[in-house]
This record gives sequence, C-alpha cells and structure tokens, in this order.
Amino acid sequence: MKNRILFLLLVLISIGDAFSAQPFRIATFNIQNFGKSKLQKTEIVDTLSQIVRKFDIVAVQEISDISNQTAGEFLKKLNEAGAVYKMALSPRSGRQTDDKSSGEQYVFYYNSATVALLDTALYDDSQNDYFQREPWTAQFIRRSDKLSFVISTIHTMPERAVEEIDALKYVAKWIPVRFKNAGNVIFCGDFNAGCNYASPEDLASLEISKLPWYWVISNDTKTNLSAKSDCAYDRFVLTKSLRDRVNKWDVLHYFHSKKVSDHWPVYIELK
Repeated sequence: MKNRILFLLLVLISIGDAFSAQPFRIATFNIQNFGKSKLQKTEIVDTLSQIVRKFDIVAVQEISDISNQTAGEFLKKLNEAGAVYKMALSPRSGRQTDDKSSGEQYVFYYNSATVALLDTALYDDSQNDYFQREPWTAQFIRRSDKLSFVISTIHTMPERAVEEIDALKYVAKWIPVRFKNAGNVIFCGDFNAGCNYASPEDLASLEISKLPWYWVISNDTKTNLSAKSDCAYDRFVLTKSLRDRVNKWDVLHYFHSKKVSDHWPVYIELK
C-alpha cells in the first residue's frame, strides 16, 4: 500500500514538473492590414490561428477594420479547435486630428489557461501628440507563479520611428502611475527600428536604450519579409527584472507568403 501511495506521489510530482516546464512565450506580430478581406481567406486565417496558439500572449498590430469586428471574429476562429483564448482589444488609436487617417487597433490575444488579464489602458497622447498611434497597454498575471507584468505595444510611424521610440520614456513613467505593482514592464511591437528608419546609433542614444531597459532582439535580425536587408523592425524592450528571465528569443518563420503578412512574429520565452 505504501509503495502504491509513493508511486502515485511520484506520478503527481512528475506531472507538476512537466506542467511547470512548459515554455511561456510572448509574441509581437504585425498582421499587415488585418481586416475583413483577410479574415475571409480560410487558408490565411488557419495559418494565423496556428501561429497564435503557439504563444501564451500575442500582441497584434495593424488591425485596420473600422467596423470593429475583425478581432472578435478571429477570436472565434482561434478557439474552434478547443483553445481557450481571450482578447484585450484597444479603442481605435490615432485619436488626434492629424493622426485619424492612420488609425488602427491593437489586440492582445492571451491563453486564459495560463494567464489572466488584470487591467488595460490606451496611453493618453492628447497633450503632446508624441505618437501617430498611441501605445496600448495591458497588465497580466501568470497563473503558474503569480508573476505580474505589464505589456505595452506600439506601431510607430516609419518616418518618425526614432522620435516615437524615444517617446516611450514618457509611457514608461506613466505605467507605474496607471498600473499597480508595475515593476515588470515589456515594450513590444512594430517599432520600425531598423534600416532607413532607425540606425543602431540612433537607437543607442535614446533613454529607452539605457538601464534599466534591455533590448532583446539584435539589430541584425530580419523580421520583415519585404525588406531587402536584415531590418529588425519588430522589437522587445524589457526591464532588467524580466530580462533575467528570458530563456530565448527568436523569429518564427512559419510562413513565406506576404498574403499572410509582411512581418514574421517575434517572440521571447520567459522562465
């Protein structure tokens, strides 16, 4: 009897270890011009669904549908195979008069079995108009160990990429005022942080490139299918508290057709 109980305990421990050993991945993905037209193409939607299911959280940029339906319809497709994803959809960004023609929505798709959403906010850019599209920010808690973290995603205006990336320093100061216990912060998205839009020297001079901030994706990484050179447009910038938890980072070359997007997903894996 004792041996049987011991065996059952060992089995339970091994199951727990296996669960805790599952990689925890956060991705950023510019799904180029994501609207009703793309949503009607079954093969593309299937590819996008397979991609999102590989991650615990995916920050999506460039939702172009002004009817506000695409993100929710895609969530239904995403969960058709029994997944339990939820979403945190932003209001339409580009809220200032001079930015409205370039407005988009952001969305965080997240696996509700592994993370819970605590709070969300769109950065109020009305006073200074730092951004063409205001950053969308959410606070999550990881269910396995109660790790709390804030993710802020952005799609910069290419021609003003350096200025907008620099302005993230103001968002960094706003986050701990807006969100409780916000010591762990992630900036991610389509920064347009490469090639003709932003040189390594430009980026290195910015306040967001200095401690306690760490840029995870290297400058010579190709994240865009269209770019002829190795342009690291899509980035992750983390506080040191999270940088020490990064097991790996990578670009997911899951497709090679620009009908899906002209960007590949970029992700980090956290301990």
